[in-house]
Amino acid sequence: MKKLIGVLIILSFVGCKTKNECSYQKPIDRNDGLNVSTLEENKLDTAIFNKLNHDICKGKYGNIHSLLVIENKDLVIEQYYNNWENDRLHILASNTKSFNSLLIGVAIEHGYIKGVDQRMLDFFPEYENLKKDSLKNKITIKDLLTMTSGFQWDEQSLPLTDSNNMGRQMDQTEDWLKSSLELSMDTVPGTKYVYSGPNTIILSEIIKRSTGKNIAEFAEEYLFEPLDIKEYNWFSKNGIYDGGGGLSLKSRDIAKYGLLHLNKGKWNNKEIVSEKWIDEIFSPYIEIHHPVYACYQWRMVKTVYGFNAWFITGNGGQIINIIPKLDMVIVINADNREIPKDKREPLEYLIQDIIKIHLE
Repeated sequence: MKKLIGVLIILSFVGCKTKNECSYQKPIDRNDGLNVSTLEENKLDTAIFNKLNHDICKGKYGNIHSLLVIENKDLVIEQYYNNWENDRLHILASNTKSFNSLLIGVAIEHGYIKGVDQRMLDFFPEYENLKKDSLKNKITIKDLLTMTSGFQWDEQSLPLTDSNNMGRQMDQTEDWLKSSLELSMDTVPGTKYVYSGPNTIILSEIIKRSTGKNIAEFAEEYLFEPLDIKEYNWFSKNGIYDGGGGLSLKSRDIAKYGLLHLNKGKWNNKEIVSEKWIDEIFSPYIEIHHPVYACYQWRMVKTVYGFNAWFITGNGGQIINIIPKLDMVIVINADNREIPKDKREPLEYLIQDIIKIHLE
């Protein structure tokens, strides 16, 4: 196994540290599988980006670490801020959840898993007693992927720093799988969307039970090696991997991952996962709130511009945004956990400004 490289997210003073941070830098060809180009070569609006870049440097959007944009399959923006560097691993936080949906598809297509309609408890025979709960016994892989498992769960009403937050309480348990599987039921599986980290803990363990490899090992063989991703860190506790938020990658490698989805599962003309599975991942399953829909871990939004975009977000300001209509991937890494919302503009506004580079 490749060496796992640790990562430390350091809060830094928001603002430009060097002149180069606040000027457009042409992405460097690092021979890592990403084609590079420039805004000018792709006829994108440089004036809009220069203003946007200046706003980022002034701290308008908080403590941004990196911004990468792929347009027409080329990396055209690769900017680092607040002393962040291209070779540092960045925690993806809840962006990690989307890796479960991709890797479940890989496991299905390689014959390890029969399909998304397999029941959750079939993978955990030692929890046979849980089948007595008629609702829990109905939970399928699809229910876990779409956040409609029916568990009684709430990790969003209270801040993550609150000791009563269910997500924080789960983090402090010694056996994440046991604690997840034994959650009480609230609704019929498949009928109600509830954002739930335990869903992804269970999905990661389903990958382990079906393939014989933990999610990091499985990802390394079927995803990271084909994408030439050489360094990563995936946090685990007592042998259970944090499939909900524990992965760290370099910013460029996150961009590769986004581009793989834009390319319908292909990387350098090699199929990592089928186009059919990517389409299934991105199919809207249930409305969260208008105009946002839940897919397989990802979310789809009907934008004000008239086209759909798919995105996933992570605590602190991690965003992967895929816009097939514009042939665009946007990756943002940040750490806004300690910056009050009234002291910065929402990152959704930053996304809208980036899109304008293409539309203007």
